[in-house]
Amino acid sequence: MAKIEIVARINFDVVVRLDGPVSSGAQLKGLFQPGRLGGGGSNTGVALCHAGHEVSLFADVGNDATGDAMLAELAGFGADVSCVRRLDEPTPPVIVLLDPSGERTIIRGSPLLPAAPPLPGPDGLADALYVKTYSPAVADLLRARLDRCLVVSHAPPAGTRDWPAHVLVSSAAHMSESELADPLSYAHGLAGKALRWIVVTDGARGATAYGPSGAVHVPAVPAQVVDSTGAGDVFIAGLIHGLLGGRPIREALGLAVLWAASAVGSPSSIPPASLRDLIEA
Repeated sequence: MAKIEIVARINFDVVVRLDGPVSSGAQLKGLFQPGRLGGGGSNTGVALCHAGHEVSLFADVGNDATGDAMLAELAGFGADVSCVRRLDEPTPPVIVLLDPSGERTIIRGSPLLPAAPPLPGPDGLADALYVKTYSPAVADLLRARLDRCLVVSHAPPAGTRDWPAHVLVSSAAHMSESELADPLSYAHGLAGKALRWIVVTDGARGATAYGPSGAVHVPAVPAQVVDSTGAGDVFIAGLIHGLLGGRPIREALGLAVLWAASAVGSPSSIPPASLRDLIEA
């Protein structure tokens, strides 16, 4: 359907299911589960593969058996992993703590990764570029692609001043009071004149897009939460799919929250194959 390039992490998630919520001083029991494929690049990419898109991933993984297995699994879903860079060190685990409600706490190590991830060329022919990683080189790529394709990015860390994109996506939980008070001004300060929408997700309260015509809110789709890991990544996949299909922002948001609800009901961060049923409906 469309050619989509994704610059985001491929992770090896080690999940620990806890018998209570994470809190200061808590003593909890945990069930350690086998490691699994995860990360924003994997979660968003697999969802878009389920929708029939041609997905290319740009990320780093270790040069070990774990890295081999993750790339083989992604290729099995239909993703192009030929541009994934192999590092000399082993693939570091990411610890995911899941409480009984399905909410997760992520503990990431700090391996010495390269200053910039592998990136597609500035003159690529993709229909969309999605970025969930940060470096000056990434900002240059975003700027170069603005006139060539749809550019979607997760909002960058605090203190970033220049982050060109057509659509920025952030979580209300990660935004300051001043940013939440005027999301559109905040986003324009980052993305400049290219900005069309900033989308703010807010868990069970749904999502809101802020743009030149005002705010558009859609409620969350009710779901039994089994594992919330990756729900935001799958939300972004649904949003990209809707926008590339020419849907108005309200319809694209509605599709995004529907995909996210499907993801949280699955015991994995990788979206289930049943997502295809929602796409085809």
